[in-house]
This record gives sequence, structure tokens and C-alpha cells, in this order.
Amino acid sequence: MFDRITLRRDLTDCQGHVLAPRGFVVSTGSIVEAAESVVPGAAEPIGGTPLVEDLQQPLTDPTYRHLFRNDGIRDGVTRVVRSARLPPVLVAELAAMKRSDPPRYRHALASAAVTVRMLEVGAGRTRMPAELAAAALLHDIGMHHVPARVVRHPESLHGDDSLEVVQHPLLGAYHLACVLGDHPAVEAALTHHWREGQGYPDLPSPPSPSVEVVAVASAFAALTHARAYRSDAYDARGAVDLLVAEAASGFAEPFAVKLLVHALRGGDGELGSLRFARGRPGHGPMVNHHTRISVPVVGRA
Repeated sequence: MFDRITLRRDLTDCQGHVLAPRGFVVSTGSIVEAAESVVPGAAEPIGGTPLVEDLQQPLTDPTYRHLFRNDGIRDGVTRVVRSARLPPVLVAELAAMKRSDPPRYRHALASAAVTVRMLEVGAGRTRMPAELAAAALLHDIGMHHVPARVVRHPESLHGDDSLEVVQHPLLGAYHLACVLGDHPAVEAALTHHWREGQGYPDLPSPPSPSVEVVAVASAFAALTHARAYRSDAYDARGAVDLLVAEAASGFAEPFAVKLLVHALRGGDGELGSLRFARGRPGHGPMVNHHTRISVPVVGRA
């Protein structure tokens, strides 16, 4: 099982504040304990922070033109994301990400926008909680704790480098629990690589359906953005084809993938009648060194 890690270095935020010292065990249990012990502080809508200037990036990206196909959809998604509330320390974390890791920052913005659109077509705008937009925006914050040389590695990862990556959901969830307490962002950070039990970390129970949407939105955003280990990004069709194949093989949550396809098709008609199309070649990178990372045993952490 892989459900805990022993810190090899202090866990700090972008301002250098220690969240947990070297030697501390971060586990699903310690994340729950941290969340229960925190009283969340003041938070402000994203619309009142400098982050608001960047919300249009994914909405105007040609790759996502089928998702955000008209002004009404773009305005609706923008309103939800603007209304999401974050404490100043997490606004600062995202601002630091923008400076030090622009691709990860773009990934956060895209994941939030895609999540909101998927949930809109699934549940309707009036039932769209802004907390889930915040969860999608923050879900990958654990990558702040992964060395830059690992993030930018152009080949498949092995050994200690793969361990650095697979621990980021635990670290991100603990980081957010220390700030937000019991918030959907904690679950989203912890579970976005769970992959129907075939990913990491091991969990005592499956994620909630809405957080599964965040995981699929994150995967779609990652596939459609450039990465060091492949020659080019997937286009939207290629990314969906891969996610559909993963849903069929039990590596992605099928209903969440269906929501994504429904959103890409405009969100019209009955979701229950949707059928996946067959994959077509020519929509992915020519060179792709990505491989699924092997989950380590606890003794190595």
C-alpha cells in the first residue's frame, strides 16, 4: 500500500513557512487530523485578486473552442470562477506558481474552467458550487513540493524521481488541509491521481463524484498542454480519445469522461443517450515518453 510518506525535508509554503517538519508522516489520517484542527481564516473572491486577470486564458485558447463555444458559456464559467473564495496565503501560492512554473499555473486555470463547464452540463449552473472551482484551481498545489528538475525531466521517471512525483497528492492535500480545513480542495488534491484505484495514493474509499470530475478535467488539461516528455500536446480530440480508452480499461471514471464529451459536444440533448465515438489516429504527439509511474511501497518513503 502507498498511503503515507515520511518527509525527507521540511514541507514549506511559498513564503517559507513550515507546514510540517522533516520526519513527519503525512498520511490520509494526518490530513484528516489537520483539516479537523484548522479554523479557516478570511477569504476573498478571486474576482477581487490579481488572479482575475488570467481567467480568460483557457476560455480563449483555441484548443478549448468546443468547450467554451460562445460568450454566454464563457461568461457563465467566468462568473463561477470569479466567485470562488481563497485565503490570501493561497492567492500568494498561485501567484508564486505563475512566476516559477507558468505551465503548472496554466494547468490550474484550465482545470478550473474545464471543471466548471463539465459540472454545468451535468448539474446546471444554479447548482454549481464555487468551492469546486477553487478545488480545481488548487488541486495540483502539491507539485510546488516537487523539485523543478523532476517536473521538467524529458524522459520517463524512475527511482527517487518517480517517488517525488507520486507523493505530491499527499503533500498537496496536507498543505491545503492546514489552510482550508475541511474543503473540497483537500479531497481534490488527494485523489486526482487515484484513477479508479489504479493510481496513487491508496485510499480507504473512492472520491466523491464531483471530485472525480476535477480529476478528469485535470487529465484533459494536462494532455492538451505541452510537457517536457512529449514533442507536442494532444489536441482536444486526441485527449478525449485517450480518456475514453482509459475509462474503458478502468483507469478513468466513466461518468466523468462522459460529462467531458457531453460538454465538448455543446451540452445539448440527454446525457444518458451519449455514446463514445471510436478513436482516430493523428491527434496526438509524434514523440511521447510518458509512462504510468509505478507506485512505491511504503518502506521506500
